[in-house]
Amino acid sequence: DLVDELWQDQAKRREIRLGEWIHSWDTPREEDLIQNFMSAEVSKELDDILLPHIASLQKLLDSPDLNQYDAEAYPVIDYILRSKKKPDGVGAYSIPFCGDISSHEYAKIAHWFSENVPGASGQVEKWLGGMPLVHAFTLVASDFEKRIEARNEEWNDSMLLKMAWADLMISYPTNSFVADVDLECLTALEARMFEDSEEAGPAGNQQWGLDAGQHHRRWNVYLGIPDEWVSVRDYSESELQVRKTLPAPFDRYLTYHVIDSVAPYSVITLMLHLWSPQTSYPKL
Repeated sequence: DLVDELWQDQAKRREIRLGEWIHSWDTPREEDLIQNFMSAEVSKELDDILLPHIASLQKLLDSPDLNQYDAEAYPVIDYILRSKKKPDGVGAYSIPFCGDISSHEYAKIAHWFSENVPGASGQVEKWLGGMPLVHAFTLVASDFEKRIEARNEEWNDSMLLKMAWADLMISYPTNSFVADVDLECLTALEARMFEDSEEAGPAGNQQWGLDAGQHHRRWNVYLGIPDEWVSVRDYSESELQVRKTLPAPFDRYLTYHVIDSVAPYSVITLMLHLWSPQTSYPKL
């Protein structure tokens, strides 16, 4: 049977063992992928595209005087000059555009930049989300444009860079990645399932499956719960006491065997089967 979060329903929660899934708080989000960019895997393709431009990328990182650059070769600088954008507190120009570059690709390019551009690893605040990295995005997008327009000899490098920059600007900015609706819904459900607060009452005090036995694969469903879901309230020691004792064979079966699906069996069905003269356990 399907049930909801059983909000404040202590008795029902104690009767239900949970099947294992990946918690919302253990699922990487778009912003997490970017902030943890050093975990992203770098491809050889990025070497082929960006290594020839190491010198220009380093210059953008080390020399913030925009007037020394040819705006034709650096569309991001042309944008900064035209928009009269001001540098932030560390002297960097924050640029919100990344076009159709996904968060995974963003992280890969950032990882490459940190590892290959001299001095970049110690100055992340100057380029992550800033002018030097966005120029790297432009170079990657330009390479894509070049492959598409391979037969069109009219497009030179300057034109391809402008086309790439236009693509970066008309798509999503980096601070507005598309929301994962499924993940947001799971987060909302889990917040109701695992909140331990005055409002949740005793049902919020780790009650799931307490009288039913181990969760799937002996899963600890409460490991890593966000701190904001737990607040101080008056507890009773009796809340965590097991109120129903399962027969020993049944308890051992749940503890040492992986049960992939219990849908066809209720607790009563399994218990009656184990109490029968036959000693074999149900094959689930």
